[in-house]
Amino acid sequence: MRLNVVFFAHLRREIGTEQLAIEVPDGADVRAVASLIETQHGLSLKGCMVAVNETYAAPEFSLKEGDEVAFLPPVAGGSDDQSTHCEMTDQPLSLEKADAFLVRPECGAQAYFVGTVRSPNKGKTVEYIDYEGYAPMARKVMEGAATAAREKHGELRIILQHRTGRLLPGEASILIGVASPHRRAALEACDFLIEYLKVHIPVWKHEADDEGQHWVEGHAEHPAL
Repeated sequence: MRLNVVFFAHLRREIGTEQLAIEVPDGADVRAVASLIETQHGLSLKGCMVAVNETYAAPEFSLKEGDEVAFLPPVAGGSDDQSTHCEMTDQPLSLEKADAFLVRPECGAQAYFVGTVRSPNKGKTVEYIDYEGYAPMARKVMEGAATAAREKHGELRIILQHRTGRLLPGEASILIGVASPHRRAALEACDFLIEYLKVHIPVWKHEADDEGQHWVEGHAEHPAL
């Protein structure tokens, strides 16, 4: 059977392409595909998470003809629902635009979190960070985060945005905004969303500092190879 295999972050650079079409035996699982790629291309996939058709999957997941299999290094950490706006974008993030989406007469509170590129970081002067993400899956993760926040904190308006591309110190990489009838729910939901996305969103950071360039160490919270 034929599969489309997708690579991100340092994997894409090491293998020299963003995606491959490969033939594997019928009924092969994710682990078998990983082993085949490692053998044929000299690429280590140990510790990587996997997504099949934009959904996290275990290494034992059985594949079928035409599946898209994405190998995701540990992550550095729109919706049909009109009360949620989720996107990954290469454009600057704007609190003014977020405010226009969130502020409604029925919402008496708005809470925001904006994450920016920090310098110095760990004693090193940061020149820039390149952000890379798996956009279709990132949007699904954001929508899942919004759903989970509502289950915990009730009726909310939510905006979730993450930048990609090269960002300089002081530029915003992530914007989270929550509107609610009452302040406590807005504040607590905003904090919940920060922690959720930090763990689950497929985003990687390639940092340039005064000692050179490197991938920011990530973590794997889902089944990994």
